[in-house]
Amino acid sequence: MHYDESANGRQIDAALNEELEIVLPETRTAGYSWVIKSTGEPVCQLLKETAEPSASVGGTGRHHWQFRVVASGIAEIKLHYLRPWENSKEPARTFSLKVRVRS
Repeated sequence: MHYDESANGRQIDAALNEELEIVLPETRTAGYSWVIKSTGEPVCQLLKETAEPSASVGGTGRHHWQFRVVASGIAEIKLHYLRPWENSKEPARTFSLKVRVRS
């Protein structure tokens, strides 16, 4: 399943071995990027993380994460959008997706 910003704060039901993809916009040229705060382990496993740059200078690119559901339970994937050198400040944005897996 594919999730974008519209899924922020939602809870989803998933099956074992299902793959989830989260895609969010980011403006790396302004110093902002998404950072994983929680991968949802042990229920979810991060498979791959990639960043797709913007086609133009100053434009917005996209950040991709692929997860696989590997266990039953409830988990939360949390991402923070921030400038890494401003770690002491609150993130500019947050994203969370709760994953519920029944056995």
